[in-house]
Amino acid sequence: MERESVPTADVVEDGEGYHFYFEMPGLKADTLEVKVEDGSLSIEAERVRPNWPEGSHVHLAERAYGTIGRVFRMPEDANPEGINATYRDGILVVNVPKKPESKPRKITVKAE
Repeated sequence: MERESVPTADVVEDGEGYHFYFEMPGLKADTLEVKVEDGSLSIEAERVRPNWPEGSHVHLAERAYGTIGRVFRMPEDANPEGINATYRDGILVVNVPKKPESKPRKITVKAE
């Protein structure tokens, strides 16, 4: 069954930035595409249906194949220059740092 699917995601913010976690099992890392364009973060991959041997009979085919993708609007304080992405155990993690001026800054109190 070929169709477009949307991976489930968690988005977590901390003092350093935003962390996007996408469930994308069964893919190879080199098939994943992560882009930042026009203020949006987009992820995309293609899950290709296996070629069954000629003459075989498929009795059940529940897995979905086709394009997998999702787009998020980038937060105003995100720094697109420092984005990194990793893929492990079926989870794509995209880390988006905050701009330095928007990170919390501790102010030292001087005693007089």
